[in-house]
Amino acid sequence: MIKNCVVCKEPIHPKRLQVLPNTTRCVKCSDVQKKGAVTIMRGQGEDTWIETIHLEHEEYKAYMKEENKLKKLGKFMFDDSEPKSDIPYSFHEEKPDE
Repeated sequence: MIKNCVVCKEPIHPKRLQVLPNTTRCVKCSDVQKKGAVTIMRGQGEDTWIETIHLEHEEYKAYMKEENKLKKLGKFMFDDSEPKSDIPYSFHEEKPDE
């Protein structure tokens, strides 16, 4: 079955129709933007986990813009870590005296 885009009137690709049978627009004319995801490491030691936050396209672009500003300053958006030291994060052994 051939279905034409309501915007440009071009045929919608058959694979798109297979996945989204009720779609009315081709990929080029679609008003849905790609999504973005940000992963954040939480906790410490053996109680460490990663959260994934899904964002709409405009939110993701704004997040990345702010994160890039902070990276230039040597900071991070979600920095829950302990005060900085030269001991690797989550390392529990005592550092030998130098």
